[in-house]
Amino acid sequence: MAVEFFLRLRELGVPALVIAGNHDPKERLEALARLKTGSVDAVITDPPYGTGGWKRPEPGQGASPYARKVVEPWDAFSLAWLPEALRVTRGPVVFFLPQSRLEEALAFARERGLPWRLLVWGKPDPRPRPTGPAYAFEPVLALRPLPGRGKDLHLASSPRPGRDGEATGHPHQKPVGVMAWLVELASRPGEVVMDPFMGSGSTGEAALRLGRG
Repeated sequence: MAVEFFLRLRELGVPALVIAGNHDPKERLEALARLKTGSVDAVITDPPYGTGGWKRPEPGQGASPYARKVVEPWDAFSLAWLPEALRVTRGPVVFFLPQSRLEEALAFARERGLPWRLLVWGKPDPRPRPTGPAYAFEPVLALRPLPGRGKDLHLASSPRPGRDGEATGHPHQKPVGVMAWLVELASRPGEVVMDPFMGSGSTGEAALRLGRG
């Protein structure tokens, strides 16, 4: 279980944490609920968007004219994890979210009197869309003040199989450089960073590179 992994890391004195597990949102919430209040210094994560992903019927990589959009049950967008994340961390909670859900998340912050900051991941070469403009940025919302210095905008391309060495094939993989930007903004060296929705492992790798583990 993810929580046992976390507790073992804490016993060993390892200052970086990624909660692993399957895609079950219930398991993620249970893991968060079992952690002590204020046991980490920052939460940086990429929860499910509810937008689904393109599935191709045949094996392989890249675009396919036969691909179709599929939304898995675990991919439903929800803010149910946020209260627990705010309880577990002493510092900020930083998370990606779709543009269509930004107002919902801001309403959550306003209702609780939480200071917030909007960050932007800009994509120089976004994937083209059949209709309408390409999605050239992703919003990132930070709840509570950010202790680090830097900019609220970071430019980086999405990892693509066959082009980028770090590409894992994960449908929503975030570049390690993007996660490093957020780790530097949200934490200090030696602090504990938690990702309750680990996918491709970019948050953990960024934390390790920057002395958070």
